[in-house]
Amino acid sequence: MRPRLQVIFLGIFSLLLYFYLTKISKEFNWGEGYADRPILTYLAIYFSLSLIFFAVCAFVLKQPENRFTFWTIIIFGLLFRLSVLPAQQIQEDDVYRYLWDGKVFSNGINPFKYSPSEVHDFKELRIQDPETYYEIYTETNERELEKLSELKWESPKSLKFLERVNHPGVPTIYPPMAQFVFTTVHLIQADSILAMRMAFLIFDLLTLFFIVGILNKLGLNKNLSVIYFWCPLIIKETLNSTHLDIIGISFLCGSIYFLVRQRHSLATFFLALGFLGKLYPAILFPLYFQSCLEKSRKNEGNPWRAPILNSLLFIGVIILGYLPFMGIGLQMFDGLKAYSLYWQSNDSIFASLVFVFKNLPGDLSSMSFLSNPLPIFLSKLTVVFILMGVLIWLLLENTSLIDEPHKFLKQFFILMALVFLLSPIQNPWYLCWVVPFLCLFPNRSWILLTGLVGLYYIDFYFDYQEIQSWSLWIPWVEYLPFYLLLLWDFRNKKSGLEKAKIDAIQ
Repeated sequence: MRPRLQVIFLGIFSLLLYFYLTKISKEFNWGEGYADRPILTYLAIYFSLSLIFFAVCAFVLKQPENRFTFWTIIIFGLLFRLSVLPAQQIQEDDVYRYLWDGKVFSNGINPFKYSPSEVHDFKELRIQDPETYYEIYTETNERELEKLSELKWESPKSLKFLERVNHPGVPTIYPPMAQFVFTTVHLIQADSILAMRMAFLIFDLLTLFFIVGILNKLGLNKNLSVIYFWCPLIIKETLNSTHLDIIGISFLCGSIYFLVRQRHSLATFFLALGFLGKLYPAILFPLYFQSCLEKSRKNEGNPWRAPILNSLLFIGVIILGYLPFMGIGLQMFDGLKAYSLYWQSNDSIFASLVFVFKNLPGDLSSMSFLSNPLPIFLSKLTVVFILMGVLIWLLLENTSLIDEPHKFLKQFFILMALVFLLSPIQNPWYLCWVVPFLCLFPNRSWILLTGLVGLYYIDFYFDYQEIQSWSLWIPWVEYLPFYLLLLWDFRNKKSGLEKAKIDAIQ
């Protein structure tokens, strides 16, 4: 079959699967029919899409760049996204918190101030225990809670969506840029999952634009963008699960886009916006500082001036982002504190670290430190030391952005990949932060992982069928093939896809 027809055929087959995914999503009704949900059917669709995706990656990367293939990738990628926009959420409900946060902030109330449970329960507390109530809440608090109660009851949809917010006892954890996006969506159309998805689609397309721009600047094959734009993980988690990570991802990609063009102030500005979208990009800032210093040393004058000014810009943008929420002081981090202290999900290396520390002599599990059992605290401390150690090692490598931009960006890939692998929470959508880097470094083990993380959802099936003991095996099946292939490729230096990429460039 001719190369062009192969891409079209695989695109059509994928599109039909996405339409089928949208069809079965109607059976995922919130709060009902858990045992009858077609989770296994969903997984069959997801893994079929992943297999096609793997085939497309392997095929496209062996071909030289051509305009027809590129635009075929773009058109089908758009069709995939449009086909899932009307689908119901499949096993995810974070979007209800986004919609509520946007409603709260658009009405002039700090979304970090009150948990949804407080909105549900404050009137009952006032009646049953007025003494405690007035110890907790001031007159201003009472007025704001009354307003939030009105918002809760303003429509049947508003009430229904607020009752669907997960972890209602925890204030929001989502940072300022996310709050600004949620509020904008609310002002355009309140209580609309579709409107939120359309907003995320804009960030998704911005991400693609920046990825293509980066590939073009580095002289790489623009068809490598297929790794992002056809990735089932990106499409499912951004436009069906409706996860906010795409906001920060788009700004991070924009930051790299400007960085490879030596536009350091714009790159720093976008990196700060990425941090305000989700906190991960902060770990990259020292490398931005180093690259700015390298450029400054080639110019006349004080070489430290530009890096210091960019550092102030980075800090200043973050402060400005948080400024509208600072009226409650450190309380605005209560939700984030609860999340960072107590959440643990779908982890691999972190779970192994906890296991090791739990089984050391001395019964460490009976001790605690900073509200964590000691084994968990020591595991988190180990993760911090590993990340800082790798960051310092990369800084000491002193790779030149000017002379070796591709090698320089590989440092970003290493750090963002480690942030995911070492995290106590390895939800599938967190892997989306790594996917743009796979367009530059198409390592087959990481591309494989974008499919394997779909096994996360089988845990729901085991739970609904009351066979939770099987859940213990999920991380093994999910991560072991990835780690084995990663080690194999590391031993052999280059994966097959990376070699294909080099051949395509040449």
